[in-house]
Amino acid sequence: MKNNRKSIWKITVSVFTVLMILALLSQGVCAKCVVTKTPLGAGTPPATERLTGGNNRIDYTAVAASNTDPRIVRFKDLSKGTETYIRWDFGDGTSKSGTKITSSLKYPVHKYSKTGFYISCMTIKCKGYNGKLWVHKNIVIS
Repeated sequence: MKNNRKSIWKITVSVFTVLMILALLSQGVCAKCVVTKTPLGAGTPPATERLTGGNNRIDYTAVAASNTDPRIVRFKDLSKGTETYIRWDFGDGTSKSGTKITSSLKYPVHKYSKTGFYISCMTIKCKGYNGKLWVHKNIVIS
């Protein structure tokens, strides 16, 4: 009976050790993208926002799109309303826009040239509202 306990204990410790090693290894190759609201007036150009207009609201987020390359980021449109125009400014001097609203425009994937800090912006026009809605967010890729 004592040998069985020792065997079970050794197996338990071995399984735990393997799981911890796998967890640590997966942390090392896991891409990370953190999105936060940009304080108004921060950055160049200074961040501004107009989040709502009519019955429309604008918002977005971003997540790492690759487990191995943190520079590949998937943006996600969380806006409420019927967009007739979307423009993404990714914060690295590139943008994507259009009046034909497709899934690739609502959920674009962008590859940054290097990890770092970026101020991104989404601008939309919506049915039932004459102005543009926009919001800036910080993107930290590490």
